[in-house]
Amino acid sequence: MKATTYTLLACLSLFATTSGAQTIEQIEAYERRIEDQQRQLDAMRAELETLKQLAGVKTASPAAVTNREIRKSTVNPESSNASFVVRRSENSVLTLSGRVHRVVMQVDDGASRNGFFMDSDQGPSVLRADASTEASNGWKISGALEVGMQSNRSFMVSQDNPNPGTDIQMREANVNFEHDSIGKFSIGRGLAAALLYPEIDLSGTVPAALLNVGNLAPGMKFVDRATNELSSIQVFQHFVDTERLGLVDRFRYDSPTFGGGLQLSGTLAADARWDAAARYYTSGDDWTLRAATTYEHKPFRDVQDRVTLGLSARHNATGLSLTAALARGEATDGRQGTGYVVKGGWLTNLNNLGHTAFSIDYTTGEDAIIDGEDSDSIGVFVMQKWNEVGLDLYGGFRKYEVKRPDIDLKPLDVLAFGVIYSF
Repeated sequence: MKATTYTLLACLSLFATTSGAQTIEQIEAYERRIEDQQRQLDAMRAELETLKQLAGVKTASPAAVTNREIRKSTVNPESSNASFVVRRSENSVLTLSGRVHRVVMQVDDGASRNGFFMDSDQGPSVLRADASTEASNGWKISGALEVGMQSNRSFMVSQDNPNPGTDIQMREANVNFEHDSIGKFSIGRGLAAALLYPEIDLSGTVPAALLNVGNLAPGMKFVDRATNELSSIQVFQHFVDTERLGLVDRFRYDSPTFGGGLQLSGTLAADARWDAAARYYTSGDDWTLRAATTYEHKPFRDVQDRVTLGLSARHNATGLSLTAALARGEATDGRQGTGYVVKGGWLTNLNNLGHTAFSIDYTTGEDAIIDGEDSDSIGVFVMQKWNEVGLDLYGGFRKYEVKRPDIDLKPLDVLAFGVIYSF
């Protein structure tokens, strides 16, 4: 707007100094220059809105958020911290972003109590680059590179290995071809269509307390009650889908959203592994709803098929939410493992920093690893967002308990405090 004002003043000044000697052609030329500059300002505003959306800044009502935008930041979908724009041109944008996620943890395994300092696997520390180019005929081409850089990764930290060192891995190397009326085709390393647990949860404590509850302390070992010594059995073996179709090298397709929030997706990966998913995400004045179902073929080495159902609903006025998920799979030896999780949440504003979220969850599973096995976990967490600086703070408690026919294991209690800084 300032540019337009300065141009008008310049034109008026020039007009005055020539004492009305301007021709009609000159006046029309000035008008064209003003119109051109106004169009440039409009284009810059449109580009700014695009950059905000790419960076995750909210510019629309919750009802206008698409499934694709929800999944783009599944670890922290409500973060208001913007990415750094490295380069932009008339039809392309390159941005850099990152996240640091550190956890201080006290673990009581029934034989000893110890403290640990680690990098979380509930959204690990990463550096990320995103590029997007508007092509012809309504197509958009985008790509992403994401590298995980973790010191004392929680999957590797255990009571007898508290400092495993640094782990660097390529988490995403992906190219997308997207059209509003055709859908999105993705090729490379990235999320499979059936990965639901980070995105379906509406409690507000997603980075602190995932529905996949083993990600908090996956490397910790249970103690054998008979010997009071550490066993070889770790949390991830009973509470984490370590070999599922999650983050894989694959070809993926996502349909456009239709029917008020319905989307269909599918993934093809190596070794004849594939999945399919149907999502229905919608938001109104009173309620926000996310529902999904998935089918996975060969998600584990010894599991042939698995079906997952998930539902989450949040009352917008009170911030109260309820989330439930159920999974059932058939193993190659005929074993049928089942598991479910129920989580209640409250999302509210207790201060001017950002949302405060509280949650409590209960998880149980049967025959996931061996026949006759039962696993249970309960967790209570609170999370505070500090939107101005892109910071999330959380703390909570979780208990893991596994009952197996071949060994008597003591329960594992975890007290955790975490900090997430997004930039």
